[in-house]
Amino acid sequence: MNLNIRASSATGFRADRQRGAQLVELALMLPVVLTVIFAIVGYSLLFMIQHTLSSAVSQGARSVAVAGSTADPEAAARQLLLNALPSAMYPAGFSFSTDQLAGAADCGNALGGGTNPTLNCLEFRGFFTTSENAFLSNIPFADTFFPDQLSASAVVLYQSTDAL
Repeated sequence: MNLNIRASSATGFRADRQRGAQLVELALMLPVVLTVIFAIVGYSLLFMIQHTLSSAVSQGARSVAVAGSTADPEAAARQLLLNALPSAMYPAGFSFSTDQLAGAADCGNALGGGTNPTLNCLEFRGFFTTSENAFLSNIPFADTFFPDQLSASAVVLYQSTDAL
């Protein structure tokens, strides 16, 4: 009877050691697994933001092409961003700029539109700065692994409403 008690206590001792080894393995692997999960989530968000930014810039350029010089491309782009992104992602980090390109003839030739003097050319650009967005900048290692800035641009050739 005394032998049976010793055998069961030795088995219990081995099980305790095994549980300790599992805890050490978990402690070593957990940071790696969490880093991979945060990287996947972070890059997925960045791809979504890049796609949405490209769509917003295209929508802003389209508003200029449809309405002529009276259109506000930034308002159209911001409306698309507001509709497409979760509130935690917008508006921090987004900025826009417009540049009238040098001469309708140069722009028209570049876009295959010819040299119509009544046409104007506008470049509309959008930027997203990762560090200015509170949601993305709080992801671990965001400043190390994420790009500093995302950008998108669109060039639009339009006929001014004054020329109509």
